[in-house]
Amino acid sequence: MFEVGDFVTRRSYKSDVVFRIERIEGSRAILRSYRIRLMADAELSDLLKMNQKDSRALKKELLLESYDCLQRQQRYLVLNGKQGRNNKDSFQEYPVKVLHIDGDKEYLDLSIANYNNLDISVKGLFIPEKGQPAKIGGLVKEIKPDILVLTGHDGEVNNRLYHTSDFFVEAVKYARDIISDLDSLVIFAGACQSDYDRLIDIGANYASSPGNKLIHFLDPILVVEKVVSTSIGEIIPVQDVISNTVSGKGGIGGIETRGKMRMRYP
Repeated sequence: MFEVGDFVTRRSYKSDVVFRIERIEGSRAILRSYRIRLMADAELSDLLKMNQKDSRALKKELLLESYDCLQRQQRYLVLNGKQGRNNKDSFQEYPVKVLHIDGDKEYLDLSIANYNNLDISVKGLFIPEKGQPAKIGGLVKEIKPDILVLTGHDGEVNNRLYHTSDFFVEAVKYARDIISDLDSLVIFAGACQSDYDRLIDIGANYASSPGNKLIHFLDPILVVEKVVSTSIGEIIPVQDVISNTVSGKGGIGGIETRGKMRMRYP
């Protein structure tokens, strides 16, 4: 009845979140949410399959939501004077390099489109969460990013146990072993309900989820945009970063961090 890739909801949760089936293990399915960065598992008997019409509508809704968020950010950049400064007769922005590693290929593709439209230089790689720790060291040495995003899907299995938080924590540790300074390499790490305290303690500047909340797939990009658009001479209030995200307070937290925008003349 069910196949990998099917869109489903859970009866026991009153179909509140739409998931895709990642894999099936006997009578249980491992699930990844479609609009938020949540991972879960459920008995097959608890699942309801969405029809193709509703699945197509959901995909369209996600694209429109991404577009609306992008337009909001572009209006913000215009109002704050970020756009229009890069010309030969004025100051020019020194490029900031972002390395975004995502455990979800579709989210990664949407994220890259948003980075490009926000004029943020990014290298995006699809690496499943469990594979991120093994590869992060070589990638940081090779790419030398200014900002590193480590994300995908996560979720609390039971008290203090998580689907993928251990992988994010380990990856942050390896990155910090290479670049320890919190302002030289700014790190965002985590997904829905991730182990926030461990991620911050191990060296992430920003992480999810201090309030054990579900976060939106665009939240990491919105954190990056705030850091990229803030001068290196300014320390960004954490509240400003949080207010720039979709999930808001309880979804994202972090530590005071310098902005990454440098200007050069001429």
